[in-house]
Amino acid sequence: MTRRILEPFHLGPLPLRNRLVMAPITSQYADEKGRVTEQLKAHYETRARGGTGLIIVEASYIDPVGQAFANQLGIYDDGLLPGLRDLADVIKRHGAVAAIQLHHGGRMAKSSLTGMQPVAPSAIADPRGELPRELSVKDIRSAVDSFARAAVCAKEAGFDAVEIHGAHSYLIDEFISRAANKRTDEYGGDITNRARFLIEVIAAVRAATGAEYPLWIRTNGREYGVGEGTSLQEAVEVAKLAEQAGSLAVHVSAYGPSTPTNRTTAVFKPAVIAYLAAAMKGALKMPVMAVGRITPEAAEELLEEGSTDLVAIGKALLAEPELANKLAAGKEEDIVPCIACMHCRDTLMAPDTLGIRCQVNPRLGRDHEPAPAAAAVVKRVLVVGGGPGGMAAATAAASRGHTVTLWEKGQCLGGQLLQAAVPPHKDRMACFTRYLEAQLKRQGVATELQRDATIEAIMDERPDAVVLATGAHAALPDIPGLDECKPVTAGAVLDGSAKTGRRVVVIGGELVGCETAEYLAEHGKSVTVTRRGKEMATRVGPSLRQFFLERLQQKGIVLLPGVRYEEARPGALVVGTPDGRTRILETDTLVLAAGSVPDTSLYEGLKGRVAELYAVGDCVEPREIGDAVREGYTVGATL
Repeated sequence: MTRRILEPFHLGPLPLRNRLVMAPITSQYADEKGRVTEQLKAHYETRARGGTGLIIVEASYIDPVGQAFANQLGIYDDGLLPGLRDLADVIKRHGAVAAIQLHHGGRMAKSSLTGMQPVAPSAIADPRGELPRELSVKDIRSAVDSFARAAVCAKEAGFDAVEIHGAHSYLIDEFISRAANKRTDEYGGDITNRARFLIEVIAAVRAATGAEYPLWIRTNGREYGVGEGTSLQEAVEVAKLAEQAGSLAVHVSAYGPSTPTNRTTAVFKPAVIAYLAAAMKGALKMPVMAVGRITPEAAEELLEEGSTDLVAIGKALLAEPELANKLAAGKEEDIVPCIACMHCRDTLMAPDTLGIRCQVNPRLGRDHEPAPAAAAVVKRVLVVGGGPGGMAAATAAASRGHTVTLWEKGQCLGGQLLQAAVPPHKDRMACFTRYLEAQLKRQGVATELQRDATIEAIMDERPDAVVLATGAHAALPDIPGLDECKPVTAGAVLDGSAKTGRRVVVIGGELVGCETAEYLAEHGKSVTVTRRGKEMATRVGPSLRQFFLERLQQKGIVLLPGVRYEEARPGALVVGTPDGRTRILETDTLVLAAGSVPDTSLYEGLKGRVAELYAVGDCVEPREIGDAVREGYTVGATL
């Protein structure tokens, strides 16, 4: 199959081996001073080795006052040059073109990191940020100079080009957006004035690096849900001005609380903001890069119809660094699919996490660690449980040369992934199950379905190592009368083994309970969700939680947090509400989603009876899919 995304392309003077661009995504793999680390170099080298044509290194702050993330890469000082040279070199040695994004956080910078008040065109705080100090004209000229110095640093480090970050409500975009820029001088007012700072930055970079040094802009094609945010028409005007000023291309993104790439739809839709790039393509002479949840299949359509020149992919390259190579080799079934869960983005917002992580790629952030080598001694490995943790362990162990057998008590593989793919907006989960199944076959794992694992049966196999991935079972909350009401579990509802009446009360308001409620509501049920905690779905990541809760409310689901469970009786659940009232919730079916209890029975029974015994995933502690995958991979890779 001929793929347009694999065709060579000339981006001005830069010969690209294909049209695949790695979009800049902050990794937090730099050190606390913004210096390049071995982890950061390996992260980009892996994706360069994977065949990507152009790699745009993540947002690199050009001034300490503009730092927006902990452990963000810096390009503000000559002392950073040695590491940046190494970084450019490891990208280019594998045939990729290396660019780096120049970034100033503006009002999105954090004083907790910089020790300074953030700055912005106007003293208007972003809903997620602090009150900034308004920049004087002198300050603006200093910021322009900082961009120019950073570009010189990039050129001296050996980067082939720079991308000027003018999107996502960072400093340049704050000048462009009417919602953030209320100035009345030459930097405010009409779109030409609001784009003036960007144009001055382009001019200063060109003057400092030479007219032949490639640079381009990243800009919002539109701001969504930002009040007086930038319209598509204004975005096109900004791009035209940038083109006239010397921008080689435009990388078209978007921003705002209701941006389609942040929102989920009932069925996964790729390339949801590609129409913005198409509009730019029709109005400009310079090449256009489209971005935003683009799959390889969507990339082909966009390129075939001429909507874009280059395709920028971010999250999918975190999941699968070998994307280009596998496409070229026709190994589509071996491509790790991005499941659009936004976990990678959420890790950047978590105060206790440093370093971006992925639910489906356990190697992300570990590329600097040696890859699993062939086993010195071949072992007979038995994996019990065909969920994500078990499949990851079996695949990793088999890849090292071990003889691996996997037992699954059900009729098919997948475990919790099967149920996770059922609720609305979760269909991408099924892709990951198919990928894991394909890897089991590729690595020669002997899979036995409908196989009960007893201690006697395991001992009869005489394995050298046993990996238990037996999962968890639903917890039964302590509610008087609950047993007599014959409740069903959320898992049974989602896998179709349990039916419900028209009126349903879900006990438990975390992710599983709320997703089950949404599934039932879409099937015409009247649903109420209760939980003891004060808020619903607290473990849903911040990228999706707001939209998730909005969907539940729009579908008429009643959410009752902060309740006290008093009694379950036939046809009703009696609860106390935070305001001291007693409510009788009439129901035809009670659904349990009040947490899980690890299944440790086999582990306890096998301790001391097999040479090597491991447990991974929910049978250790019920957590997320990524935890099971990482644990399974780690155990399998070290057996």
